[in-house]
Amino acid sequence: MNRLQLLLNKLAEESTEVAKIALKTAQFGLMERCPGQPLTNAERTHQELDDLMAAVEMLNEEFGFGYEPNQTRIEAKKTKVNKFAAYSQSLGMVTPNVKLRGCALLRSPA
Repeated sequence: MNRLQLLLNKLAEESTEVAKIALKTAQFGLMERCPGQPLTNAERTHQELDDLMAAVEMLNEEFGFGYEPNQTRIEAKKTKVNKFAAYSQSLGMVTPNVKLRGCALLRSPA
């Protein structure tokens, strides 16, 4: 395995860690602390996102990977997510604007 392969493996590994904590957070909530864990699920998610970004930065720095966030693609993805969320809501699979017991927003929604 060479250095590029190692960093690409790290990118995949950290992506999996982000997915894992996102799924746990969906089940238990942003503010829940796993027994024996000092951080909330939101804080743990932030850490995993930082780990993912470290892998991206290393690929950029060492191999000219050239990743930069593309706001146009990001906005297009947000629109697509919201479109399919509305469709899920119309099917009764997503309930809008429900306050979850024990789940506080980290900030007010935009």
